[in-house]
Amino acid sequence: MVLVSLLRVLSRPQIVISLVRNFTSMTNRTFDEIKANVDQAFATNDAEALLRYVVELDDIDTPQAEAVASRSRGWALYLRGDYPAALSHYHRALALHEELGDRSGVAGVTGNIGNVHLSTGDYPEALSHFNRALAIFEELGDRRGLTTATGNIGNVHQRTGDYPEALSHYHRALALFEELGDRSGVAIVTGNIGVLHRRTGDYPEALSHLNRALALHEELGERSGVARVTGNIGNVHQRTGDYPAALSHYHRALALHEELGDRSGVATVTGNIVSAYVGMGSDAEARQLLATMDGMHIDEPVVRIHRELLRATLQERSGELDGAAVTLQRALSEALEHGLRYQAADVHKALRDLALKQNNLAGYVEHNNEFTRITEEVNGKEATLKMAMQAKQREIDAKDREHAQHMAVLHSTLPKHIADRVARGETVNDHYDNAAVIFLDIVGFTTISDRIPSGHVVHLLEQIFTSLDAVCKRHDVIKIKTIGDSYMAVAFPLESSSSEQRAASAAIDMIASLDALEITMPPELGDTLWTKDVGDINVRIGMHCGPLTAGVIGTARMQYDVWGDTVNVASRMESSSEPGRIHVSSNFALALKSEMAKGRNSEKDRSQFPVPSSLRERGTLEVKGKGMMKTYWLE
Repeated sequence: MVLVSLLRVLSRPQIVISLVRNFTSMTNRTFDEIKANVDQAFATNDAEALLRYVVELDDIDTPQAEAVASRSRGWALYLRGDYPAALSHYHRALALHEELGDRSGVAGVTGNIGNVHLSTGDYPEALSHFNRALAIFEELGDRRGLTTATGNIGNVHQRTGDYPEALSHYHRALALFEELGDRSGVAIVTGNIGVLHRRTGDYPEALSHLNRALALHEELGERSGVARVTGNIGNVHQRTGDYPAALSHYHRALALHEELGDRSGVATVTGNIVSAYVGMGSDAEARQLLATMDGMHIDEPVVRIHRELLRATLQERSGELDGAAVTLQRALSEALEHGLRYQAADVHKALRDLALKQNNLAGYVEHNNEFTRITEEVNGKEATLKMAMQAKQREIDAKDREHAQHMAVLHSTLPKHIADRVARGETVNDHYDNAAVIFLDIVGFTTISDRIPSGHVVHLLEQIFTSLDAVCKRHDVIKIKTIGDSYMAVAFPLESSSSEQRAASAAIDMIASLDALEITMPPELGDTLWTKDVGDINVRIGMHCGPLTAGVIGTARMQYDVWGDTVNVASRMESSSEPGRIHVSSNFALALKSEMAKGRNSEKDRSQFPVPSSLRERGTLEVKGKGMMKTYWLE
């Protein structure tokens, strides 16, 4: 009796909601904690989770919580295909975000409303909302939001047949997602490009992009993305007449959409399966599944028109010509109502062929004329669009090559992290409170260069500087520039280790690397016997630490450089050093001693950046422009 009573209680929805509400209230979670869960549910398209979190948000009873709850309800209902209800909640969320002055929230919800209009076939309204969202994201500097809006605008252009513009937006979105490291976004846009190629009849390219997108979604564990792309791969196989492959993909996609509770996806894929059965001549299976579709709530006009076209085909095959005519007229009315020209042309063609079977000459002429008119317009437009699309692709490829060459030049002249900032349009002008500067000069290089051919000089310097570059990379030190036979580098601040520690380790490593360097010359340079007489490459090194400014100068030939008194003193330390020795200022020595005393770094850091164990006082000497300074030898 207790069990039966409990089941009766649980069968009453209001009591269940009350129990859930009371339970969640007892958790006493903060708004930020719930919001983090909501964001995760948004990212994974988890409608059930969103509705659970909405209950918690309702209990908080603040304008911020109400805004997030309204948007969450809207997204959950959108995922379930209940577009009118989703739109209602989105507009409530939009009003709340506007009252709160939350521009980011306004942009996000505006984009959500655009998605509803896109799904219901109201393309002008969808484009208007996406462009509005794009403008706000640009104003806020929100690159992720801007990227999503750009991809959504591409979706509208694809639906309306403007393929070049769609491709342009997709590639722009793809590049932005790649810059952000958003692999999920990359997968979505790659799949959209695949659908675009399918629409233009380029099936190999379509499958290439779709399979790439599928692999990414599977790797990321995104079941909704896997379902969507799997269905699209089925569409390509159906277009090529491979019905078994198409059905295999459709059934897999259908199962995933059903598991996810995605009503829109279920309706779309079910229609595709009916279409495959009709194409195969399996009318009994098609009718049975069509009856299932009749029991579904379908919001998308394109899916509804597709269903009626399939129904009319089956009616014709069974001799129900009058019934087929009624069905097609219903489909035509919907196509004209939503301005769906492609679907209208398909329905006129079906009505034309049906009129011929009914010996209805007037109907045949009427629908044939309309079909011909629309088809000529569409075909002419498609031919023009395909040519424009190919030109747009060539333009995109050229821009990609130009961008790759530009980045290659930047990376060859600037440190990578600086080159990336320049590529993003940033002005690089940084100040550091403390950095360690290294100056190195090759002893007697002028004498060596006088004795050997100029081509040999270049190769000799290349080997020396390449060795020093490798040392800098090992110790997280940035090479700044070379001036003749001098080499300059800077250890900028890092959390893992001090600037002085890395600079000291790099300086010692530089001397060791050059001691071990074996000079070789290409045989084509001629007589290179002089290399045997050169001996070890001796260098003088000077170091100082302190504040400095760093930035990029120039436009045609950019250069990353550093300025400040710290640079000048480091140069003086080098010029007053001795061959094979490292001369450091008292500031540098004291900082390094302090680092040694702290012993703060992990064993891993100490092995990577070992702190030298010997600092020997050199004494006091006069430094040009600085007066008398106490300096040290770093052993």
